[in-house]
Amino acid sequence: MDLSKLSNLTHKTSFDDNYEIIDETQDYIVILKKHGIAVQATDKDVDDLETSLNARYKEKVHVLNRIDQPVTGLVIFGKNKEFSAAFTELLKERAVTKTYLALVAGNPESGTTELKHYIKKLHNRAMTADEKVDENFKEAVLQYTLLQSFDNYHLLKIDLKTGRFHQIRAQLATMEMPIKGDLKYGSRRPNLDRSICLLSYKLEFVHPFTSQKHSYTAPLPTNDVLWGLVDKTLIQ
Repeated sequence: MDLSKLSNLTHKTSFDDNYEIIDETQDYIVILKKHGIAVQATDKDVDDLETSLNARYKEKVHVLNRIDQPVTGLVIFGKNKEFSAAFTELLKERAVTKTYLALVAGNPESGTTELKHYIKKLHNRAMTADEKVDENFKEAVLQYTLLQSFDNYHLLKIDLKTGRFHQIRAQLATMEMPIKGDLKYGSRRPNLDRSICLLSYKLEFVHPFTSQKHSYTAPLPTNDVLWGLVDKTLIQ
C-alpha cells in the first residue's frame, strides 16, 4: 500500500500535527510518526504515541515496533492481546519485513552488504562489539543496499533482520557511516529541526489470523533538501 496514494482517502484520520493514522483494522493501527515524538513515554512532560492512543481509544494499545524519537516513519500498534501476541511471534520468527531508508556519510560498499554485530544498551546509547562479550550483548543483523550517492551523502535501503536498541544508528556508525544529523552516533553537524535522516519506510507482514498480506509504505520526508533529490524509482 503506497501512502502517497492515500492522501485523499477519508479513512486516513489525522489526529495530531505530529502523527496520523494510516490504516486501522479491528486488530491493529498503523501510524505515520513524524520526528520529535516518542513512541512510548520517556518523560511525563513529553507527548508520546502510546499515551495518545490509549486516550483516544479509552483502552490499552500494544506497541509492536519502536522507532527512535528523532526518526520518522511507520509504527504499528495492536488493538487486542490476541493479535499483539501473534504479531510478536512473527517478529521473533523474522517474518515481518521492516525496511528503512537512511542518508549517511562515509563510504558504503556498492551492492548489498550484511552487517552483524552484538549490541548492548548502555544508558541511552548502544555499544557494539564484533563478538558476544557477555549475555547483555544481543545479536544485531541488518542488510543495506546502496541506492544513490550525492556529493557528501549516500542513500541506503536497510532491511532490518533484528530489532535492537538504536541498532541501525549504532551499526552504521560502527562502520563509519553515521546518519545525517545523528550527533549521538558521529554525525558532524545536527539537522536544524533535530531530526535524523532515517525513515521507517516499509512494513510488510502476513496477518496471523486471516493469512492476508499487508504492505505499508511511507512517503519520503520533506524536512531535508536531500530527501527531495532522491530518485523514487530506485526505492520501489
